[in-house]
Amino acid sequence: MPDGPSRVRWTGHARVKAQLLNAPPADIEDAVIEGHGSRRSNRGPAAWRLIVGRWVILYDYPDEDDASSARIVTLWRHR
Repeated sequence: MPDGPSRVRWTGHARVKAQLLNAPPADIEDAVIEGHGSRRSNRGPAAWRLIVGRWVILYDYPDEDDASSARIVTLWRHR
C-alpha cells in the first residue's frame, strides 16, 4: 500500500459543506494529500481526522479498496 493518497474523492455531503463554508476544494484535497502523515484516528463517520490551518477534515483512507484514494466525508472550520 502507498504511504498515502494521491487523489481525493468527495461525498455529496462534503461537497455541500465545502460550498457552504467557501472552502476551495483544491485546497482541501491538497491538505488531505499533503497532511495525511499528520492525521489522527477518528471515532465516528470517518476513519481519520485531519486539522490543517482553519479546517477540520474527516476522511476515509483507503477509499474502499482503492489505496490511491481518500474520500472526504465532511469538514468544518477549526476554532
